[in-house]
Amino acid sequence: MKLRLLSAFALMAVSCMLLSPANAQDQAVTYTFTYNGPPLQIYRDSADIISIAKIFVPRAIRITKVTANVEIDYPRPGDLNIYMFSPVLTRTKLLERNCGSQGTVTNITFDDAAATRYSETCPVTAGSYRGNEPLSNYNDQVSFGTWSLAAENNGSDDWTGYLRGFTLTVTGIPFTNKPITTANAVVNQAGLESGPIAPGEMLNILGVNLGPYPPVSVSGGASLPLTLGDVQVTFGDTSAAISYASPNVLTVQVPFGVQPGLTTDMRVIYQNASDPVTLEVLNAAPGVFTQSADGRGPVTAVNSDGTTNSQAHPAAKGKQVGFYATGLGPVSPPQGTGQRPPMSPLSSTVFPVTAVVDGYEAEVSYAGLAPGFPGVYQVNLTIPAGARSGTRSLTLYGAGAPCQAGVTIFIQ
Repeated sequence: MKLRLLSAFALMAVSCMLLSPANAQDQAVTYTFTYNGPPLQIYRDSADIISIAKIFVPRAIRITKVTANVEIDYPRPGDLNIYMFSPVLTRTKLLERNCGSQGTVTNITFDDAAATRYSETCPVTAGSYRGNEPLSNYNDQVSFGTWSLAAENNGSDDWTGYLRGFTLTVTGIPFTNKPITTANAVVNQAGLESGPIAPGEMLNILGVNLGPYPPVSVSGGASLPLTLGDVQVTFGDTSAAISYASPNVLTVQVPFGVQPGLTTDMRVIYQNASDPVTLEVLNAAPGVFTQSADGRGPVTAVNSDGTTNSQAHPAAKGKQVGFYATGLGPVSPPQGTGQRPPMSPLSSTVFPVTAVVDGYEAEVSYAGLAPGFPGVYQVNLTIPAGARSGTRSLTLYGAGAPCQAGVTIFIQ
């Protein structure tokens, strides 16, 4: 079975690679990015739910100006709180219960250069306005990473609406020789989610100026080096193992020596060193490899008869299936970071690994490193007799922490 070692999300970042001229540090550039997800409902006040639209910005510039365009269908802007967050979670209040029932939040551009402030213009029509707080809050920050627009009904149980659009425009000075990444651009290679990491986990690090072009990779099944294409990644004082290095994506194995229960500072070193990225370390941070490129849907699994689990070849109840994951933490006997796991002895997980299939606990007969694949874990479980036939949910837990949502398995 071939594992997906580089996600489509990572490949998307590669396709957005910034190719700067030698004197780019002297030239301001402007990029615009748009939220492409579905409309997000704005709920009644009593629901206490915040609707959040996110934009991933694959460009790294030192910000000199930000503007934001917002499209919200809601009849009373005075009920709404609208905040924007940068990748490092700096918050700027755009609106905070302003203008009562007078006006709109449809096709509003928030711009520090606008002639008037939204809250002082009631009734408001479409156009450009200053927000309650200046967008210059983001000046001198790095644009790369996930930006969020949060909208909340904080004033009425009589109305609902939709957050339909969010467009972000950033202007600034490009970086040309410093690796740039952020915590929310460090994702589990299988689950494709950011968050806490675990010893031995395989990660995709997204960013700019991270490594060489053309990319360099390690052949499948080989042990992983601590330096690849002149790239080194450190967690604290310990080097990670690297399987893939390119300008916008690195694939690395977290050192087994990082200490759960603490935080660690990750740095990418390529020509220069990146700023430290602080990450929380847990005993386990599971992600399950799936057949799709987004970390959701059917698991990449092998049935007991050797067929690949699929709609045409579902797993029989009471029979075992095997699948692959990462982020299940320390193993015994221990393995070196980047070491190719041997067939014998097998290295099992130190912390408990459990699984739930279609709401039923599934017996896990083996959870440990997959022979021949550094940083990849194999899990063998038995399909519960009570599970229903069809496409059913699968959740893997390592040390009590769940894998990504949306993983499924085909059952006979």
